[in-house]
Amino acid sequence: MRVLILGLGSSGGGAEAAEYYLKLGHRVEIIGSSQKRENEMMAQLLEEKGAVFITKEQIMDSVENADLVVKIPGVPIPYLVKKKAKHITNDIAALLENPKTERMLRIVIAGSKGKTSTASALSDALNSLGVRATFSEGLGYSAFHLLSDIENDDKLYDAVIIEMSAWQVKDTFSSLGYTWPRIDIAAITDTIAIPTSPSDMTSEGSLFIGPWVRKLIIPRFLKEKMLFSGIIPKAKVKGYPSIRNPYKAKAGKELAWECMKALGYKKKIIDKAFRSYRGIPNRLELVALSDGISFINDSASVLPLSISFSMRGMKGTPVHLIVGGTDKSNIDIAELQVPLDEAVSITLLSGTLTEKLIPSLRREGLKFSGPFSSMDDAVSNAYEAALDHRGKKDTPEIILLSPGAYADEFYTNEFERGAEFRKAVQKILSEKR
Repeated sequence: MRVLILGLGSSGGGAEAAEYYLKLGHRVEIIGSSQKRENEMMAQLLEEKGAVFITKEQIMDSVENADLVVKIPGVPIPYLVKKKAKHITNDIAALLENPKTERMLRIVIAGSKGKTSTASALSDALNSLGVRATFSEGLGYSAFHLLSDIENDDKLYDAVIIEMSAWQVKDTFSSLGYTWPRIDIAAITDTIAIPTSPSDMTSEGSLFIGPWVRKLIIPRFLKEKMLFSGIIPKAKVKGYPSIRNPYKAKAGKELAWECMKALGYKKKIIDKAFRSYRGIPNRLELVALSDGISFINDSASVLPLSISFSMRGMKGTPVHLIVGGTDKSNIDIAELQVPLDEAVSITLLSGTLTEKLIPSLRREGLKFSGPFSSMDDAVSNAYEAALDHRGKKDTPEIILLSPGAYADEFYTNEFERGAEFRKAVQKILSEKR
């Protein structure tokens, strides 16, 4: 099959798509300038794996020959491409269209906030009950990441939970040809534009009220508005929080509890399933606290913006930052300036982004250690820096793994990178005893 990818994208979505289709043995073409091919390390890596870069002038010939055109987040599709393409998809549409997910329970979590915490809590609860569940994250991630995991025959899942913002809903609906595949539960975290009458089907919320959705869970105020408009049967929609929901106003668990109830689980079983949940893995995850030093795993940070967000709540406490990795999206390293300036010490992980970052650090006169290709070495270095900085004072310090980059050159994905961080921390702490 010939696959045309409409650019690499600002958050690496095109690279994820290219790697996914290359692994399946397809011919992959990517729209990109010759300047990018020369200067962008990720483009060079993709070329080594078999991808072919074409110019914008060649796009229409490529569209006519392509069996599949892949739309990248933030990259609009020209009218002629839409008209001539045999089939257009995006990452989430490809996930929903994959034959393996057709056999799974499909749950969509949509809204403006609280999506990741809900998807994470729900996935964890289902797994604790023996239902093999996985979830697709939003911030900085492409669902092709998850698709590669699903294509692995060693990993079998019973359920897939898909997190979607409003613009992803519209983008995916368009990519699917304005017809959704079966969705077992569509749950809305807070608010989303909904139709006000049966003839108004232009808003994002209208995409969740077709025959493809078996159960819709929405905030009570939206339920009342939707039922009043007469656009959805009362038996199909459920307002939340329920009177008996024990997790009211608790991020993630509140809506996840409603989804579990909709799946038929009893209250005692759900409560038991939630007992082991400790928050979103690889997202500001406190791995250990020893002698006042907190080890925090933020491996899901794949963009510079994520580091700034993570460090925002740490002001006033010395942060020893472990940063760096693979550049998939031609990141502007100037975006890393603020978190790097605020860090007390900087430990670098090896990778293509790190290679771009080192000259900037030297120009700014910022001291750093590394780069390290071993997580054990990186964590040990950061730990020594934290001990040296604290000295004999009894003050808190933070060791933060927040790479601001992807992990592909040294790990299967960001989740494996986070797992290696946990192992490295436990190794250090066990050696102390």
